[in-house]
Amino acid sequence: MDIMFVRMMIPHHEGAIQMAELIPERTDREELLDLRTEIIEEQEAEIDLMCELLDDADVAGCDEVGSMMPHEMGEMMHSDGMGDGMNDGDDEMHDDMDDGMHDDDEMGDGMGPDEMEEMMPREHMMTHDDGRELRRAENEEFDCLFAEHMIRHHEGAVAMSEHVMDEGESERIAGLAEDIIDGQQAEINLMEEWQNEWGC
Repeated sequence: MDIMFVRMMIPHHEGAIQMAELIPERTDREELLDLRTEIIEEQEAEIDLMCELLDDADVAGCDEVGSMMPHEMGEMMHSDGMGDGMNDGDDEMHDDMDDGMHDDDEMGDGMGPDEMEEMMPREHMMTHDDGRELRRAENEEFDCLFAEHMIRHHEGAVAMSEHVMDEGESERIAGLAEDIIDGQQAEINLMEEWQNEWGC
């Protein structure tokens, strides 16, 4: 459970970064330009932390997960047989784990399709059409579409984090999940305010 959460959250964060990178080419709205910097800095820092967690657990993660657009992650997660081969090495943690992650606090095994669907509901994932629409939009249209898609994307991260806090075993992962919830919920609230202000 805990390892699969990390391995799902890394490309999820990468998707948010790639969405944020579209901002300077599509709009000059100051709020979004500032949010772009915040999203990239926060999520890159969390990706680095998650990569360290996988390295500490001696689990292949960052290089194998790779970068993908949000709609590609959605297809990977919700295709037939998803998760196959993604939980190699998830069975146990090393005895020498530090920073409070011990044998009795180990990250759990990988999950099958049903568990992955429960952790990340389909409605929070971008589709190919969503991604294409966002990349083609400009100015006010882009601003509203970006807020809509990023809110949904962030809600997915919150849902994943709440699930692993309820079902996971690792205290370190629970702490990471709590930080993700706090940061992304704050950005959701901000973007919802902008939607109202912009008449989206």
